[in-house]
Amino acid sequence: MEIRHLRYFIAIAEEGKILQAAQRLNIAQPPLSKQLMMLENELGVKLFERHPRKLVITEEGKLFYQRAKEILEFIEGSIAEVKELASGTRGTLSIGTIASLGAELLPSRVREFRKQYPNICFQVWEGDPNRIMELVENRVVELGIVRLPVDNRLFETLSLPEEPFVAAMSPQWNIGGDRPYIRLAELKDKPLMLLRRQKGTSDYYNHPLYTSDIVGTACIQQGFEPNIICESSDITTLLNWAIHDIGITIVPKSAMKLMPNANLVFKEIREPVLMTRPPVLIWLKRRYLSSISRKFIDYLPVNAQPQAPSPGADRGG
Repeated sequence: MEIRHLRYFIAIAEEGKILQAAQRLNIAQPPLSKQLMMLENELGVKLFERHPRKLVITEEGKLFYQRAKEILEFIEGSIAEVKELASGTRGTLSIGTIASLGAELLPSRVREFRKQYPNICFQVWEGDPNRIMELVENRVVELGIVRLPVDNRLFETLSLPEEPFVAAMSPQWNIGGDRPYIRLAELKDKPLMLLRRQKGTSDYYNHPLYTSDIVGTACIQQGFEPNIICESSDITTLLNWAIHDIGITIVPKSAMKLMPNANLVFKEIREPVLMTRPPVLIWLKRRYLSSISRKFIDYLPVNAQPQAPSPGADRGG
């Protein structure tokens, strides 16, 4: 069995049809069909059930698919590691991040990192937490900066410093005058605009509302129902609406750096203090992590406490 046979099998398993797999591999269909039959004969098991319109992978095929992926990733990782050792630390680091944490964490860390490693370039992708997890899972980016929950079966996590929520408002809504904070009870009957977590494409990414559930629960505990006039998965939309006097938005403190020149008043919320979901750095489990990524992780501020698993975020949960 050769490495190319593993690549052939993986393509067939992922495409579900010989023709599409052949087109993906840029080879003819008949030789690919023959290679599959030879592989099954060599293993002594049937990897696919043949149906008129598609191939259905067997249980044995599913196990072989997982092992084939692991073998190829190990080989590719080993090759990349050897090349890095031979050529020195240079290349491109791809990072996915939610907007607020990217604005807070990345600029100063990237600046310091490039002082030490000036030949490193960056590709940065932004999106909501589910989008970033999908980018990491699909290997579009190597590192992701998101908030919990995440799927602990898929990702390694490293805890980052937590942060509070703040109320962002135009001068028209400047509650509390010169005070640098407001009490949660002072938001009673005020038009609130809250951040929600967009549903992902996978079942285990579908979680309750993000800011809405935290703020809503805290308001009820303070004896009032919040007057929520808008929910959005785009934090810049909420800040922009706040600039236009539509209402008061509650966002992570790091979001203050997203619009530094905006005419907004930011005040921390007290009595009680509202904390965001814990932020984490994520990368795929059992995948080679480039030396560039490992070095960059050393530049990130890390919580002293290890992140506990999130049972509700496991696959299918």
